Order: sequence, then C-alpha cells, then structure tokens
Amino acid sequence: MTQDIYSMTGSSSKVYVGDVADFSIDITTVNSRYLECYFKLPDALKHLESKLRILVQSHLKRGKLDCLISFKENNTQSLQLQTAYLHKLKQSLDTITAMFPSSSLNALELLNYPGVLGQDEKFQEHLDELILAKFELGLQEVLNTRRLEGEKLVKALHAKLDLMEVQLDLIHKQLSELVSLERERLVRKLKDLALNLDPQRLEQEVVMAAQKSDIAEEYDRLRAHIADTKTILQQGGQCGKKLDFLMQEFNREANTMASKASTLEITQIAVELKVLIEQTREQVQNLE
Repeated sequence: MTQDIYSMTGSSSKVYVGDVADFSIDITTVNSRYLECYFKLPDALKHLESKLRILVQSHLKRGKLDCLISFKENNTQSLQLQTAYLHKLKQSLDTITAMFPSSSLNALELLNYPGVLGQDEKFQEHLDELILAKFELGLQEVLNTRRLEGEKLVKALHAKLDLMEVQLDLIHKQLSELVSLERERLVRKLKDLALNLDPQRLEQEVVMAAQKSDIAEEYDRLRAHIADTKTILQQGGQCGKKLDFLMQEFNREANTMASKASTLEITQIAVELKVLIEQTREQVQNLE
C-alpha cells in the first residue's frame, strides 16, 4: 500500500476565544536535515514546552518547527480571593493596629498585596489541557498542508524524471555509433597531421579513444537511478533522505558523462541532465 509523501513545508494559524482565556497558536515548518523545534511561550506556559515537543515528535520526523503561543486570561474567571492567606495576613495586621492605633487600612491596597488574589487551582490545569488540545489540532493542519505540498512535489519530480529520460533517449541513439564516430574523427585528425598509420595501429587507437569516450555505463546507471527514484516515490512514506542520497549518484554519473563526452551534442545533453538533476535535488530536499 502506497504511503503519503509529505513536504517539510507547512503552516497553521489559529485564534481561540474561550471562557478562561483567549489565545492564538501559530505554527510553521520548513526544511531541515533533522527535526528541530523552537517555541516562544509566555511565562505562564513555559512549563508546557516538553509536552508540546513530545506532541511534535509523535507527528513529524523531519523539519524545523517554529511555534508562537500567546494568550490573555479572563481574570473574572481565573482569579480567586485566597481567604486562607488573607486570614493570616489579617492576624499580622491586627498586631500592627494594636501597636499603632492611628494606622489606617485600605481594602484595595490589600487586594494588590502579593498572594491575596491568586489563580483558581483548576484554572491552570484547564488552560494547559486546552492549549495542548488546540496545539495538536494545529499540528494536524500543518500535516495536511505538508501532505498537499508533498503531492505537488511528487508530480513535479515525475515531470523532471520524464525530461531526464527524454535526454537519455537522445544519447541512446548515439551509443551504437560512438566507435564509428571516433574512427572518423581520428582519421580526419591523422589526415590533417599528414600521418599514415597501418590499419592495425589505427584500429588500436580507435579502440582506446572509444573506451575513453564510452558513456554506456553512465547511461545505464542513470536509467537505473531513474527507475529507483520512481520506485521510491511509488512506495511513498519518509523518502527524503533516500532520494537526497540518490541525487548525489545522479550528479556523479552526469559529471562523468560530461567529462567523457566526445561530441558537442552529448556535451549539451550532459549539461541539460545536470541542470535537471539540480532542479530535482532542490525539490527532493523539501521532502520529509
């Protein structure tokens, strides 16, 4: 069964309005050799980073992820009067008042005193659950965009492979003629130099020249690499690293072919192949 192929490029941006808080979650992913996660969280949510990272690791295998989460509390829902702490504070204030009867006490000042107003014990727990649930929904949207982008990349890769095959078809037409072409080239060169070689020596020179310019092996390997690439794309799944390695093999064969080229046409074909391979490599590097 063919598995989906994912790009490493995706994004999600959501705003949530809730009873306890309003918050936004922005997630973007781009290319990276490994999985990297970077979070920008408000102080009240920094303790969630490890859980957020685990969620990312359960969904993504490669790519650089940036996540920005911001929120604003609904204070009427989240703050409560800490009566136990307030009773202790009152005892201390009673002692002070007994010692200084003329001192005055302002209730608003008390509310601003650290610890008098505090979070509902269940508020942070509820907020954490909400953030984690919405973050996972954002990840699902990122995955969806990565899958759609992956489908586009696969189509583009097949198009590039088809163009490579067109160039190889042009080479195939010349493979059987390379020896005779080398013979003609060598004979012309000898005539220009006014040199006469016996037929046996001429044949030896032709064979040596033909061996140096023989690109049949590179041609066969490029055909095999194209077939392997199509098989990997057909199987699907996490294939970015495999294809990236295969692109290096493509490059090696195309470079060797260009160095061996004995005709202008083959040189031009080799250059075109190198351009197509580089374009393919750039697209492969976007795959997970």
